[in-house]
Amino acid sequence: MNKKFEDMIAEQGRLIYTNEGDSMYPIIRARDLLVIEAVKAPLKVGDVPLYKRDSGQYVLHRIVAIKKGKYAMKGDNRSFIEKGITDKHIIGVLTGIVRGGKTYPVETLPERNERIAKDVIYLLSCAVNEQAPDKERVLQMDLAEVYRLSEEHMLTAAVAFALEQVITLPRAFDQAKKKAIRKLALFEVERAAIARELENAGIWYLPLKGVLLQKLYPKFAMRQMSDNDILCDSSKMAEIRQIMERLGYSCELYEEYNHDTYSKPPTLEFEMHRSLFPEEHFPQYFRYFENIRERLLPVDGSAYCLQMTDEDFYLYFLTHTYKHYIRAGSGLRSLLDTYVFLRAHPHLNRAYLDAELKKLQIADFEELMRRLSHKIFTGGTLDKYEQNDLGYFISSGCAGTPENQEYNLISESLGGDDSKEAKRRFLRSRVFLSGEALKRNYPFFAKHKALYPVLFLYRPIKGALTHPKGILTEYKKIKHFKKKEEP
Repeated sequence: MNKKFEDMIAEQGRLIYTNEGDSMYPIIRARDLLVIEAVKAPLKVGDVPLYKRDSGQYVLHRIVAIKKGKYAMKGDNRSFIEKGITDKHIIGVLTGIVRGGKTYPVETLPERNERIAKDVIYLLSCAVNEQAPDKERVLQMDLAEVYRLSEEHMLTAAVAFALEQVITLPRAFDQAKKKAIRKLALFEVERAAIARELENAGIWYLPLKGVLLQKLYPKFAMRQMSDNDILCDSSKMAEIRQIMERLGYSCELYEEYNHDTYSKPPTLEFEMHRSLFPEEHFPQYFRYFENIRERLLPVDGSAYCLQMTDEDFYLYFLTHTYKHYIRAGSGLRSLLDTYVFLRAHPHLNRAYLDAELKKLQIADFEELMRRLSHKIFTGGTLDKYEQNDLGYFISSGCAGTPENQEYNLISESLGGDDSKEAKRRFLRSRVFLSGEALKRNYPFFAKHKALYPVLFLYRPIKGALTHPKGILTEYKKIKHFKKKEEP
């Protein structure tokens, strides 16, 4: 190009060129056509201007702050903030992004994520409510991003079932749907074989979670599954291992958790539970469901297969979801499961549920799941608090994220208080162990308290030698921790 960008803007009022960098990914990608127009109104935070550095280099970054007539600029895919940019550096402002023949708006990352999430939720709603999507809306979607988010939440098959009603499925969605069908068919065959062995051995068993939920979806394999969970007679786990290994499964985990894990090529995995929750991590939930066998009902046509009442299954499902929710987050699939289950069971015993939810201390969570799932999959309007709640589910992927887990752990440690005093109290408690923490980690010093000063010297020296970066990292995370703003 012979003419300078600023000359083209001055002559024509706009400029179109092909992007080559990745500093604004994922809003702007390699080979996108970018539409730059002359600035016609004062720039604001969030705008993406094209500017020219004093060195002569052209840059397209987002305004993240404006102070005293100077702009602070940063690429969405960069951490460095460039300061001191003024109007004399500005050539034009980004007004459109063309990719694959479609024009996309200039958005912030949160705006773009919200748009993609709305498209995914809309398609999921169409799938489970058995309604054809609006074809024109589908044609305007960024299906690559719809696939990405659907994949993060293990919902690609459900979205595919919606899309195929109005367009030819893109290859990625077609493959995801076929894979889900193949995998569920394999699970059905293998689960039947395992059930026969358990029946022959006289071992009672209870299929859990997705095994039951997938049957409530309108079409086979609309709900994807990564594994199958089965609760069994805990006194028979050694015998169950023999059965699984005889059926060609490899034991990946045994007697280390509340379930034993078995895998078999190509992609089969079964978790055989001795209890519904691990006692060491969730003692309250373990105790509540410890005697669930007494509340189970027989399944017609089987001597040893059992089932929960609809109410007890709902309580278990919610408690399991809450376990994920408070640790690392729970995704859109849990909301979709809630909607599908409640639609299939409109006459649950509310008095019983309310009493048991109170015992489990998850009544507020159940109300959130019930209200939010109904609204988003029936086209309801969310208030600002519900939008904030939905954002947490969207950001959590299928089973949570390390970022959520880290935030939740720190928030719990600080008691939800991000004040300097709260942080100082927590850091002191980490240095000066006492009570249960001392008994759990250093039982010898808990028993011989006169030697406690030795522990005070021993711990930091050991930490400095074995994981010095870990101590510094934890300190920095606590120091810079901030509570998320409420809407």
